[in-house]
Amino acid sequence: MSPPSEIQLSSAELLDHNFPNHSPRLSFDGDTVDAWQDWRAQLLPELREQLGPFPDEAVPLNPRIVATESSDKITIHKVIYHSRADTPIPAYLSIPKGATAKTPAVLCIHGHVPDGKESVISGDGEFGSPYGRDLAEQGVITLCPDNAGMGERAHPSGGCDFLWRRLNYLGYDLTGYRVYDLMRGVDYLQSLPEVDKTRIGIAGLSGGCWLGIVHAALDERVQAAVLSGYFTTFAQTSWFGHCVCHHPKGIGELCEMPDIAGLIAPRPIFVEWGTEDVSRPVHPAFGMTQRIYRAANANDQITLQEFDAGHLFSGEQSLPWLIQTLSGRNR
Repeated sequence: MSPPSEIQLSSAELLDHNFPNHSPRLSFDGDTVDAWQDWRAQLLPELREQLGPFPDEAVPLNPRIVATESSDKITIHKVIYHSRADTPIPAYLSIPKGATAKTPAVLCIHGHVPDGKESVISGDGEFGSPYGRDLAEQGVITLCPDNAGMGERAHPSGGCDFLWRRLNYLGYDLTGYRVYDLMRGVDYLQSLPEVDKTRIGIAGLSGGCWLGIVHAALDERVQAAVLSGYFTTFAQTSWFGHCVCHHPKGIGELCEMPDIAGLIAPRPIFVEWGTEDVSRPVHPAFGMTQRIYRAANANDQITLQEFDAGHLFSGEQSLPWLIQTLSGRNR
């Protein structure tokens, strides 16, 4: 027997009634440096706890080179290093020809694509600039690792959902798990004699943008970030779908995505967005983060470029900006 047609039974649609009145507990609501400092001191440890647990101690990286290829401008090493004792990370390390000690480096975080790191080192242009290669060819050392569950780290039984289920069973958050891997990528870069430990940046598209936001917020060794294609709000994306890997449990109770980006202040960020990428809107997220930067007296350290395209990494303005910023010419 069917229920009366006027009764709404869909659990998801019933939750829509809660949506208009929902306000994250620690969304920024201030306009002074003191307010920003107090807010940051409260949100940062709570965010870290929500995305954890993180290992208490770092295991040895045990890095090794497993393959090498060379071109006119760069040498690309296929490397493997360890994030956790049982977690080898395959990555491409690209070193410009003639690089010497104290060269800036960028951790290039790939998007939500099955081929993982390949898309940022040898992509066919479908997602715009292969920024891992483009940056290296312009003189910056790059490291392009596979995120957990993608590229060589994928499993035949499934991608993010399959990994999320197993991590959830063990009490881990998928975003936090991946971000810790990225932190170990910075450890690896800092271990290289060619790299200037004080001039490390990140760049990421789509899911790599999301991970880049969280990584830069939690890891102050990141000196500058290019964030492309997923600088948005949970209310405009997670509420309506997108992969479970963008949905840390309870994140919307704690804060909004622009709040996490605001934790990066006063370090510089460059946000880029294709105006045809309507399912991942940059507004009002950019303005929300800009307000936090303004309160931190760092309004000149946040930049937005909008370009006429879809979901891709432009790089036209952002990559020169990143190189200049890491070289110190914008400081």
